[in-house]
Amino acid sequence: MSLTLNIAQERELRRLIEYERSTCSVNNDLVYRVAFPYRPDNDLQVELIEAGALATKDDNVHGTVVVITSEGYSYFPALARKEREEKEQSHREAHLMGLTALFSALCMLAGFLLGYIVR
Repeated sequence: MSLTLNIAQERELRRLIEYERSTCSVNNDLVYRVAFPYRPDNDLQVELIEAGALATKDDNVHGTVVVITSEGYSYFPALARKEREEKEQSHREAHLMGLTALFSALCMLAGFLLGYIVR
């Protein structure tokens, strides 16, 4: 994942994407993209542009506008995939630790039995 956003930036990006999907989608298919007005006084917008989630674009009619980049669209699916992979990794580690504990217990039992028999 190439973008790193804080909570406020994530909320703003999610809001912009949801707004675009609610106004520009038909049967969950994006028909056209929204261009938002460029506001250099909006700190979140400036931060999202610097991060690469949004990009400025010159428009002959409206002047400078802001659009969501492909990195912005893919941020949340990539974040969900990363969280899913981390969860799977922690489950694998927990299983490995459980197997290690079981093997250790079996070794101790075998050692105890061998020590009892040899005695």
